Amino acid sequence: MHLIIYISDYTGNAGQISTDLEDICQTAKNRNPEHDITGLLFYHNGNFLQAIEGEKAKLESLMAALERDPRHEKITRVVDCPIAERGFSDWNMDTFELEESESISRDTLHAYKKTFTSQMEMDSAVFIESLKSMSQDRNLRAIVVS
Repeated sequence: MHLIIYISDYTGNAGQISTDLEDICQTAKNRNPEHDITGLLFYHNGNFLQAIEGEKAKLESLMAALERDPRHEKITRVVDCPIAERGFSDWNMDTFELEESESISRDTLHAYKKTFTSQMEMDSAVFIESLKSMSQDRNLRAIVVS
């Protein structure tokens, strides 16, 4: 089992994001189960943060497809490591919107990763709970993908 968390910049206009998120949600709902990939997608102020988990080869194939997706650019992996177990095994595709708030920069995410990984072994469930907590604290817009 493997976990990849990346950040990227949305390339569309703000008026198109709801349509793009619906399309992303539907595509993930259709494709991810057959590849046994689960994950979580956050969108906030023109940025995506996505956590995906599954077999490493399948995640790399998905990442290759995501890197060709014109809806985002500047894809940066924040976490790319083996994990003991899934954090999303019983989650269905859900969409929820939260209010806008301050931005989360790449530097903030890299600092978060460094602090997290230096203090404990990477555990998907713990890291995912941290992301969920961060989303509530930062009032992000999120999609849960499984």
